[in-house]
Amino acid sequence: MAIICDYHIHTHLCKHASGSPKEYLEQADKKGLKTIGFSDHCPVPVGFDDTCRMELPQFNAYVGMINELKNNSYGIDVLLGMEVDWVPGRMNEVYDFLNSVEYDYLIGSVHYVDGVPLDNFDYLDIWKSKEKKEYNWNSYIDLMIDMVSSGKFDIIGHMDLPKKFGFYPENMSYFMKKVNMFFARAAEFDVAVELNTAGLRKPVKEIYPSLDLLQIAKKYDVKITFGSDSHISEEVGFCFVEAEELARQANYSEYQCIDKNGIFDKEF
Repeated sequence: MAIICDYHIHTHLCKHASGSPKEYLEQADKKGLKTIGFSDHCPVPVGFDDTCRMELPQFNAYVGMINELKNNSYGIDVLLGMEVDWVPGRMNEVYDFLNSVEYDYLIGSVHYVDGVPLDNFDYLDIWKSKEKKEYNWNSYIDLMIDMVSSGKFDIIGHMDLPKKFGFYPENMSYFMKKVNMFFARAAEFDVAVELNTAGLRKPVKEIYPSLDLLQIAKKYDVKITFGSDSHISEEVGFCFVEAEELARQANYSEYQCIDKNGIFDKEF
């Protein structure tokens, strides 16, 4: 397998994943990966989405769990990251926390619009109206632009998450117009977009982002990385062959890697 890194791996501390970090490391070795990054959900802002992320008092345990794997017999680089939600009005809390801790990289993501989760089966009824679909997609891309423009993140998480359940607005013109602005900002702030293969495990059955969006990213020379968004160990490196093919279809021939020595580009 050509892809050697997976930067989107969760742990049981997020309350919706299972298995030990060591099991994920063992799977990474089986898949031939050279670098993996654990990126569990940031525990700040405190009280935000507390059913799907670690509690602040657990953060030191998270750091300890991942650091224990850094000297492993497989020769795999293990990085400590976090997936950070963009929460309007509360980002100063997040920045204060991030300034007080050490980490290797950050994934920036948007999971909520107006307090409603975009990726939760329990809220499917909200998605069914024509008006709500369009509002959510348009609000989502506006939030994503704000997030990437902050310059605080290294990787963009699951770029087109609102498609998870296969719901699209009839009119995508606003979203597509703003997508160009989004990738222009990503290029300006040197933020990579992940090819997140978790979408293949969801109702939409498609990698995040879709080919048309990835082609726009390429137009702006936005770099790419790869993430499985693993919540069980068997998902590490999930469908990376398909992800590489998608990247090739968008005319990418290299991707960005982060390891203990820094950041570099690698050809497929």
